[in-house]
Amino acid sequence: MSNGKAIVMLLRLPFMTVTIGAILLGSFFAYHETGSFNVLHFVLALLGSCFFHIATNVANDYFDFKSGNDAANISATTPFSGGSRMVLEGLVKPGKALAISWIFAALGSIMGLYLNFATEGNVVLVIGILGLIFVYGYNGRPLQLVNLGLGEIAIFLAWGPLMVLGAYYVQAQSFQTIWPFIVAIPSGILTTLVLLINEFADKEADASTGRKTWVIMFGEKKALILYMILAYLCYVIVAVGVWLDRFPLWSLLVGITIIMPLQTYKIAKNSLGNWGKFLGAVKNAILLNLLFLVILSVSFLF
Repeated sequence: MSNGKAIVMLLRLPFMTVTIGAILLGSFFAYHETGSFNVLHFVLALLGSCFFHIATNVANDYFDFKSGNDAANISATTPFSGGSRMVLEGLVKPGKALAISWIFAALGSIMGLYLNFATEGNVVLVIGILGLIFVYGYNGRPLQLVNLGLGEIAIFLAWGPLMVLGAYYVQAQSFQTIWPFIVAIPSGILTTLVLLINEFADKEADASTGRKTWVIMFGEKKALILYMILAYLCYVIVAVGVWLDRFPLWSLLVGITIIMPLQTYKIAKNSLGNWGKFLGAVKNAILLNLLFLVILSVSFLF
């Protein structure tokens, strides 16, 4: 594999769908509430968030290599488990991977600083600082949130309140109601569930390096039940939003995906240990995240 292709693999770009969904949700909900839309702010928020996401992906590969997690992960035979493994396989040097992560974090920070300057107050600055803490504190020292059982909470906060509210604020430049916070919840939950479903194949490697993921803490059966509960909570939030006339009736179209959490649960439950078949559950969780957030986001345009 060429060095250029290895670096592209290191970035894990397919996972950008969760970030795109979060930014669409915050931006379009701001339009729904204010009737205005700043294209430049939207583009910068999207690019900046994607750059932060890439920085996170690469940093996690670096820290997983350093901790021995990737080396211990012998179940990582799917495209979504065990990181990119580009550092582990010697295709990208560890120092180079860390430098790439810093570069993308710097690019995201530059865009965030511009948006902070272009909007009132320092809301974007605070969100950006917290974002950087999660980028390097999720898996890196001294925080290592994933080793404290806080990894899923960090992902929920990053792809829910932080990212969605950031996208909302650069459009609306204020929080007039609690609803921007409520609309951020499905994004945070569904992205956390993508992480959760990926933790099953990584369970043994994670345990061997001191990680405390929900799959390890609760066990596989309870973790799958938790997946179902949290996934369907997203539909309840949308239904309540429509009922209270805060979301348009079109938002109920997320219901076309309502069978997908159950499908993911069944596939995962029936293929534990068979990670080739379990891949179907992973793909379903990622597709649910994308479809749900895009449908909900687009509904706010009408």
